[in-house]
Amino acid sequence: MKTEKRVSKRYVLFAGLVFLMFALLIARLYKLQIGDAETYQVSASDDKTKTIRLTGSRGTITDADSVVLAQSQDMYNVTFHRTGQETTTEDYAAFTSSILDTIGIIEKHGAKLSVKFAIERDPETQDWVFDFGTGISAKALEIRQAQWRDNHYFMPMEKYPTAEICYENLLTRYQLKDKGLDDETNLKVMAVYSEMQMNIFNSVPVVIAKDVPFSAVSEIIGRSMVLTGMDVDVGEKRIYPRNNMAAQVIGYVGPISDYAAFETELRPLGYALNDTIGKDGIEKSMENWLTPNISSRQGSRVMERDKSGRLTRQLSYQTPTDGNNVKLTLISSFQQEAERALANNIANTRSEQEKLMFDDKWRETNRLKLEDRDFDKYPLQLAQTGSMTVVDVNTGKVLAMANFPTYDLNALVAGGKEAIDIMMDKRNILNNYSIQSRAAPGSIYKMVPAMAALTNGVLGTTETISDGGYFTKYTNNQKDAPRCWIPLNQISKHANLNIVGGIKNSCNYFFYEISSRLYGTTGSNLMYKYAAQMGLTTKTGLQLPGEARSIVGNQTSLYDPTVSINEQETSTPLLVAASIKKHLRNIGSSIGITYDEVRLDTCIKQLMDMAINTPQADWSNAMRPILMAELNMTRDMVWKQATIGDIWIYLNDIKWGGGLEVQTGTGQSITLLTPVAVARYVAALGSGGTVYNLSVVDSITSPEGDILNQYKPSVFGTLEDAYLYLPYIKEGMKGVVDDTGTAGRFFRNWEYEKDIWAKTGTSQVTIGGIKLDLENNGWFVALVPFDEPTEIAVVVHIPNGYSGAFCSLAARDFIGWWMDNRTKVSDDLPVMGGNELMP
Repeated sequence: MKTEKRVSKRYVLFAGLVFLMFALLIARLYKLQIGDAETYQVSASDDKTKTIRLTGSRGTITDADSVVLAQSQDMYNVTFHRTGQETTTEDYAAFTSSILDTIGIIEKHGAKLSVKFAIERDPETQDWVFDFGTGISAKALEIRQAQWRDNHYFMPMEKYPTAEICYENLLTRYQLKDKGLDDETNLKVMAVYSEMQMNIFNSVPVVIAKDVPFSAVSEIIGRSMVLTGMDVDVGEKRIYPRNNMAAQVIGYVGPISDYAAFETELRPLGYALNDTIGKDGIEKSMENWLTPNISSRQGSRVMERDKSGRLTRQLSYQTPTDGNNVKLTLISSFQQEAERALANNIANTRSEQEKLMFDDKWRETNRLKLEDRDFDKYPLQLAQTGSMTVVDVNTGKVLAMANFPTYDLNALVAGGKEAIDIMMDKRNILNNYSIQSRAAPGSIYKMVPAMAALTNGVLGTTETISDGGYFTKYTNNQKDAPRCWIPLNQISKHANLNIVGGIKNSCNYFFYEISSRLYGTTGSNLMYKYAAQMGLTTKTGLQLPGEARSIVGNQTSLYDPTVSINEQETSTPLLVAASIKKHLRNIGSSIGITYDEVRLDTCIKQLMDMAINTPQADWSNAMRPILMAELNMTRDMVWKQATIGDIWIYLNDIKWGGGLEVQTGTGQSITLLTPVAVARYVAALGSGGTVYNLSVVDSITSPEGDILNQYKPSVFGTLEDAYLYLPYIKEGMKGVVDDTGTAGRFFRNWEYEKDIWAKTGTSQVTIGGIKLDLENNGWFVALVPFDEPTEIAVVVHIPNGYSGAFCSLAARDFIGWWMDNRTKVSDDLPVMGGNELMP
């Protein structure tokens, strides 16, 4: 009886479990069929359709007269397509035959494949190796390899460990084993398959050859019935009709190369990884306006696909929108003339330098320097690069921005050997020298202390100063005292100079004196403040990437105690810190102590900060407690001159004083200016004291021609009371190009000599510890016209250009052309449609 009851209970328990399982199953079926029906219907619908992303054309870049400088053009691309279902031996045989025939057609007509395989032979060992890219992290390489292996069915890795095993498997898979082809041909076929394999789930053709000739297109279309999987598509390429004109301003486009930036910045906007973006210049800075790739401008095509994944018919279509057009302030005729004049100037200067190198008198004058110079380590630097910037003084618009050398934008975008040569050029010709180079300005800076002294009342308009030879106010050692460029036996020529004569003759002693007065006994920042008002300490506002900020000498520029040593504006603090560290290590070594690096760095930073915040007379006493606290030095050690003396000398290099201030007044010291910063400052003189931000973009228009954004002149600031003193500055600058001025010999009997006011600038360059005049940097700035309201400012900068006077040739040639043609317009050049785009 008891046994029967036990069996009965088991049946009841079993029946209950069965009932519960059926109840759960019914609930699950209800959820699938009723509760989640809508979700699965959408999913099923998605599997039956494919949405193809469509993009329009990239916007056009034009000059101020609507001359096209960059535009997109249709091109023919060869495409290949197969689905994941076509994997039989017969399928691969047909595809391989088609690929080989297509490669033959492409190459016969002078084109080549645009795809590359991830396996290649090592040039040294001849072994098969993987190549998933260079210059990327180990993690990125790991991800790329995993994706490639997964898409090519070479997982797990232990089964296919080497590139050779993968290669041999692909030879068999793609029916290449018995064809007797060379490695190069096999790799081309594999590259085509691989490009498709990496995009197999997108269900769309992949581009295997770009920009093929129409003759190749005709042959491929004519044989389309036998070229399995092959087709021709219309793509887009960027062309630059003026080739190398304004190359560094326009910039160029290229593929997305920074995956991390793509994920964080571009993908959220709608970009795809294979999109083209602006890489430099206007193409980069105006990317958001020019691109057709952002989500709001994209179109789409919804296609139905069958069970094999083939796209069968179009269900819906949304037209994409082209990118917007960018109109620059540059004028092509101005740009062309500026580039020509600059190239001629640099060639002329270099020719003169090469002649002088073999001049007996010059060689004898510089004999000791030439003997001391290690020319193998420090080759002679002569003129080979330069820039010219032309600005409308009344708006801040950049009318021309010439760089030499320039380069062919079309060649760079096309790739190949010429593109490699451009990128590897030792002159860094991809750089826009106008905005990215900085150099000591020399005498073109002298209008800054001149205006600062006049407006602050430390110099009268009729007051005179005479050249006294060595300026010894801040040193007792005549050897260390600065003096004017004129020989000592001719300083009488610089006697009794007023502000006009000081600028005309570019007398250094005159500007040492007024700079010293501005500095005063309390270390005033009057000159630096005026330089800042003239826009020399900030960027200019140009809509270009990569502009460097100029540096004007003062204590903060030399050493700023509020930031770390590595964040200083110049390299001087780093050199000082290294010297102090070496000295302290030597002190420790002499007593058998090795100081901890962190403690050394902390001690050095405290010593350098102390030097700025403490009078020099108190430095020694202020150093001792720092050394004792941070390095545990004994009292005896910190009182030794051997410990304190060298530190004092090193700290002196980061302490601003009157000696550095007077050098700054002549454009030397640590002052480094960009050509565009100089252009803004000089234009402010021409405008009567209004400092404009510079602009190289005039407007943005839609594809239909409607103005979306018009860039108006932007005022940075105004020089107070400038109108009272600018006539004296102007008169002094006019004298620079007359018979007795520093550039007089280059303007003698020139047709427009009386229409120009200008200034030369020459800054010394030290290479390998040696200063040779041939290697000096040259500057020339000019404004025209003189009697009428001034219209344009011209700035020429030639690194290692010998002298400022030699740099005047480009400005003279350009201004002469401008004066001859100032009333003409370039109406003979092609223009594009759209409102307000016509001149």
